[in-house]
Parts: sequence; structure tokens; C-alpha cells
Amino acid sequence: MEDNTLGRNISRERRQQNMTQEQLAEFSDLTVNYLSKIERGIAKKVSAESLYRIAQALNVSMESFFSKEESIPQELEKGPYQKQLANYLSTLEADKTEAICKHILEVLKLSSK
Repeated sequence: MEDNTLGRNISRERRQQNMTQEQLAEFSDLTVNYLSKIERGIAKKVSAESLYRIAQALNVSMESFFSKEESIPQELEKGPYQKQLANYLSTLEADKTEAICKHILEVLKLSSK
């Protein structure tokens, strides 16, 4: 399966701006069908001109479409204990990390009853 960073980033930016595909297509002078194909990663070729139009319509840089880093909504940012736990787990071997996560989930299930 191919990486669809470009399409996901365009779609995410469009949705963050509460814009429909129809609106973005109109603002960027592209067809809805073509824009949909770009977002789904099935467009055969995407020209620099098309990307420029989309970037202009969204008021973002073209470079932002190629970044694999996704911004984390503020409400999902980790607190100090979550960061400490994540850092600790990242130092362990995969099987130990999985075992600890399994136990944590079991404790959470018990505490929610």
C-alpha cells in the first residue's frame, strides 16, 4: 500500500477549516472528482500547479502537504505522568511493553466497573 501523506494532509487541513470538498474544489478551480482522488491517494499525477491552487485556497504552504508529522490537538497532548510512562515504556523491549500495557488496560477495566 502506498503512502498517502499528501492526500491525508490536504484532507485534514480542509476539514480543520470546516471546508467541504466542493468548496475547496471551487476555490482552487479543480473538479470535486479530481480533489477526491488526490485526498484518497488514487490520482495518477498531481501537478505542482494543482498543489499550488489547493495551498492558496487553504492558505497554507505546499510543503505542509508533505509533512508526515501530524499536529496533535491540544486536548490530546500528554500530561506529565503520561509522558513519563511513555518514556519509560519506550526503553523496554517490545514484549515487556506489551505485557505492561495489557496489565494497565486490565486495571482500567476493573476500575471502570
